[in-house]
Amino acid sequence: MGIINVSNLTVKYKVKKDFITAVAGVSLDITTGESAAIVGESGCGKTTLANALLKLLPENAVVTGSVFMDAMDVLNADEEKLRSIRGKTAGMIFQEPGASLNPLFSIKQQIEETLTAHFGKMTAPALEQKSLELLNDAGITDAQRVYNSYPHQLSGGLQQRVMAAIALSCSPKILIADEPTTALDVTVQAQIVELLKKLKEEHNLTLLLITHDLHLANELASRIIVMYAGEIAEDGAVKNSLTALHPYTAALFKIIPSLDSVKRQFTVIPGEVALAKENGDFCAFSPRCPYADDKCRSKKPDLKEVEPGHFVRCFYPGGKK
Repeated sequence: MGIINVSNLTVKYKVKKDFITAVAGVSLDITTGESAAIVGESGCGKTTLANALLKLLPENAVVTGSVFMDAMDVLNADEEKLRSIRGKTAGMIFQEPGASLNPLFSIKQQIEETLTAHFGKMTAPALEQKSLELLNDAGITDAQRVYNSYPHQLSGGLQQRVMAAIALSCSPKILIADEPTTALDVTVQAQIVELLKKLKEEHNLTLLLITHDLHLANELASRIIVMYAGEIAEDGAVKNSLTALHPYTAALFKIIPSLDSVKRQFTVIPGEVALAKENGDFCAFSPRCPYADDKCRSKKPDLKEVEPGHFVRCFYPGGKK
């Protein structure tokens, strides 16, 4: 049993009288110390899955299945137990730190609030010392200035480093990073990637990355979990379009522009991202797939192990019929 165990997880959002499925029957095991990335286009369900791991879903979410983090039942945990899971078991770096940090409170207040919530009352000098240590650990060289600043006074890169410091404030075993380089320029993105590598190594973390960027996924993770229409399409050590066995994964690699291309032409995946359907009787990717046939359009493929440690939801993995 791994440190993260998800079994048949389905998440639906109630919108007026209808239910919109975001995650459809996902099962997933992440082992201790592993680096894994959940990849997919916008709307594929990856962020909903990440939020479900810590029961951070909105009130209109209807969840079935199970989620265990370090052998603790997340979905049935009370608020006190959840407070322990969120912080001491798993820390999370959220998408867009500028929106996640409270603009009304200083960095000092936000770090110290987290520390006191989990460790109880501490003296002011002890709080400051611990906070500055965390900021230094997150690669912030002028920690004292950042400590006394408000979020709007910091660059996007510094805000993201502050989020990393807060996420690691309770020495968690798991770090979940949801699109950690979104809205950052290329140079700062590279710095955040190096920071995540350093933190994983120094703190012996299990890292779960949520991203749409396959380059970033391969930079940080040895295991790529590709989601499409709320389901896992492929799960394994996928490094390029040649090692991808699901046509969707191969297409994602092919749409990345090549710096060596003379014409600089952009490849696109035809059609639109399919909506998640819990009980669809066809392959969700079939309307966009070059290999799809009548079987794909009339029957739903299961996620099967086609190579050791490599799982694919496709009747024709690798395009082979």
